[in-house]
Amino acid sequence: MNNVRDQRQTGGEFGMDAANHVDRHSASYCASERQRIETVNRPAILALRARVGQLQDQARDLENRIYQALPPGTVQARRRKAIFRYAIAALLTVAAFIFSVLAFDPYRLGWKSYVYCLGIAIVTPFLVDRILERWASPRLVNVLATVAGVSAIVSLILLAEIRGDLLAQQVTNTPSAVIENAGDAPPPATENTFYDSTLGLLRLVMAFLAFAIEIGAGIALHEAGQWASANGEDGTALRRELAAVREQMIAHGHEVWALENAGAAFEHEFWRDFYRSLLNGAKRGALQKLLIFALSLGIFAHAHGQESGVHHVNIVVLLDLSQSVGVKGYDNRAEFEKNVQGVSGILAALPAGTKVTVVGITGDSFASPYMLLSAELTGDEGYFKERLANGHATLLRAWQARSGRLAPNCPETDILGALFVASEVFRESPEDDRKVLVVLSDMRQATRALNVEHQPVVRTDTALRQVANNKLFADLHGVDVYTEGVDAVGETVDYWQSLRDFWTAYFVRAGAKVKGYSVLRDVPEFERPLTTTAEGRER
Repeated sequence: MNNVRDQRQTGGEFGMDAANHVDRHSASYCASERQRIETVNRPAILALRARVGQLQDQARDLENRIYQALPPGTVQARRRKAIFRYAIAALLTVAAFIFSVLAFDPYRLGWKSYVYCLGIAIVTPFLVDRILERWASPRLVNVLATVAGVSAIVSLILLAEIRGDLLAQQVTNTPSAVIENAGDAPPPATENTFYDSTLGLLRLVMAFLAFAIEIGAGIALHEAGQWASANGEDGTALRRELAAVREQMIAHGHEVWALENAGAAFEHEFWRDFYRSLLNGAKRGALQKLLIFALSLGIFAHAHGQESGVHHVNIVVLLDLSQSVGVKGYDNRAEFEKNVQGVSGILAALPAGTKVTVVGITGDSFASPYMLLSAELTGDEGYFKERLANGHATLLRAWQARSGRLAPNCPETDILGALFVASEVFRESPEDDRKVLVVLSDMRQATRALNVEHQPVVRTDTALRQVANNKLFADLHGVDVYTEGVDAVGETVDYWQSLRDFWTAYFVRAGAKVKGYSVLRDVPEFERPLTTTAEGRER
């Protein structure tokens, strides 16, 4: 019987070694080939990016040339539009000149004021035309035209307001009758406040109108120069050339993307073909036959091991959320942060088929259980443990999302209540499953039923009597207990040792097996150790 079992184990080991050998060398080849592809493609990528940069410069140059090209239409039509815009620019320049004369007239500067006004009326449209020609931006023209149009509309609205005030003034101040030879003195006339009330509006009107007139004159002069130009490039041909340049940019961008992702594409294709060959048996070479045979032996050995009594693990992790774990050590990290990271380490090391539950230790853990995470890994870890790796990644993402909202803000610490919650979770699991309890806490119970947080030394006998009197012994029979992260910040060594003695005695009375009690946060061994019977056989 032993010989048969040894042969099965040998076959299983051979199959797993062969599968691991193929997987390891396949992964090494795939990674090396991906690096080679990325190295070879790097010069081509740099050259294409440089070409795309040149095309971008060429596209900007074409856009500027299109803006300066001849407008569409016949020569006569462009000439009429140019004359129309020159006329508008001239009229607006005259209006600006008159506005300036009105502004200088009260100062009585004589003929010199007319020279100043003429220069003001001419310089602004000229400079606006130079700006638009220098930047050659249709967007700038649209912005200036929009702002000037809004200013003109606002000035018209303000003028309408002034006209309304003027009409009201005329209506109210017009006398209804004139009495001659009246004996009594006429009543005093009402004070006229029309000019005082409309002076501010008139100033705004003048400012908005001056801005609109000067900008409008500059835009009209600029467009008149464009329409009056007889020599220029064909805008239609330039637009076709710009479209061709943009198509080249799109094609080069696609080539750059393909070259940058060629390594990853090769890797995906390699593993796709690898697994497809395993499943379909497309080729019948000797090496592939050996691989299939080895994988079959490994699967048979793995299935036989499961049928021979390999059981799942049910693990409960208790995470302290009380204020006492918020203290920081010399590394400037809080003990709570280290405990959260310890939970991540445990989740990343769980074997296949494990059921895990993370429970928060609060001030009222049993009456209001705080279930932070509950999940179960599939029992099939995959040929190369890829399913198990995916399960670990999923657990870590879920834990990171939930732990990011946690904080040590509970004023009390109810560890005993959390142990009752853990016993209820273990009660629902099959008897053959291994039960593991991991407590990440400073273990300083602080409730009205039992408070050992502020004692200089914990009296084990006294504390156990309090636990028994309050019926706080949880049913933890057959549970392996790992107590980790029991920091001693602010406490003496005697207190820490007395606290350890109390919890060790408590877990023994509760029927548990104390596997560890430490200030460190080592990941427990979750696999059930093999035991030896009286006949010398492993089971």
